[in-house]
Amino acid sequence: LQNPHVMETKRMEERKFRQAVVAKPALETQYGRAWEEIAAAEKKAATPAKENFYHGTDSRLAGIAKTIVEYVAEIKKPDGERLPGYRDSQLDSLRFDLLSSAPIYRDMETARIRGALELDLKQMGPDDPFLKIVLHGRTPEDTAAALINGTKLDDPAVRRALIEGGQTAVAQSTDSMIVLARELDPMRRALVKWTEDNVTSVEQRRGEELGRARFAVYGKSTYPDATFTLRLSYGQVTGYPYNGTKAPSKTTLYGLYDRAASFDNAPPFNLTPRYQEGRKDLDLSAAFNFVTTNDIIGGNSGSPVINGKGEIVGLIFDGNIESLVGDYVYDIETNRAVAVHTAAMTEALRKLYRADRLWSELAGQ
Repeated sequence: LQNPHVMETKRMEERKFRQAVVAKPALETQYGRAWEEIAAAEKKAATPAKENFYHGTDSRLAGIAKTIVEYVAEIKKPDGERLPGYRDSQLDSLRFDLLSSAPIYRDMETARIRGALELDLKQMGPDDPFLKIVLHGRTPEDTAAALINGTKLDDPAVRRALIEGGQTAVAQSTDSMIVLARELDPMRRALVKWTEDNVTSVEQRRGEELGRARFAVYGKSTYPDATFTLRLSYGQVTGYPYNGTKAPSKTTLYGLYDRAASFDNAPPFNLTPRYQEGRKDLDLSAAFNFVTTNDIIGGNSGSPVINGKGEIVGLIFDGNIESLVGDYVYDIETNRAVAVHTAAMTEALRKLYRADRLWSELAGQ
């Protein structure tokens, strides 16, 4: 966004698009107000921006508590009336995350809460409604200690009991994090409703109108913005300019072992014993990762990469650092999608993990 060329490219694209809409009275009548209404919604969104940023504790445990309090309430509602993130299609993933046995470190949680509250207090002042609820007249240090000492939410079994106990269990809980989440719940819900009424609904409705306007102007000569619906993207496997030289279009298993050896197999570049011992069995010339000019965005991870013969040759999992600007504009010179190659997956499944049955299933054998 600090690149003048990128921003001017985006401005020029918008100017041409708006001029094309204005040039056709029917389009102007139907879609002409979309830009102004989106701009007005964004201006409204700036009003609570500071509160949104500083009203937080930077705590995993607090986040878990918030989700549990919302979860037991939202699942009682019809699917279409729930808060974002609590639709039926999302509940299995949500429960999986809530019940994860991944460790939570109390010392780190305490430090993060204290640091976040000190910053919140500095920026918002002691009379801020959020801080009044969280601090209860205490210092950030004392608040952090009290919240961590009074919670057992780092135990997945405790979380499960609350989820399965529903609203009654959550309402009766004396866990410090659950108590805080209950106290903050009305404030959060009010903010969600305000944002939905004043910003999200406007941007979604008018954004859809602009999508239809783009299709009316450009037809099939360009592709639509990503909206979490199915979108096919075409591209080529090719390298790109990088640090004064050129990044290759692919890496190989040779490169994996070279990187580890170049760093004396020390973290974070060390390889596990399985990889060290299995090296002799691998085809080290097999492609590992590769980059393409496909225009992807967050949410594309896991997408298959299909070649001109209709064969699956990889799986998208990332983009290069230069592709971060892709939220706003696509630059074919440097933006690259990053995929893991099926050749590397095959080598690993068959020779490192001995997962022959899984490989056979994937290979259609």
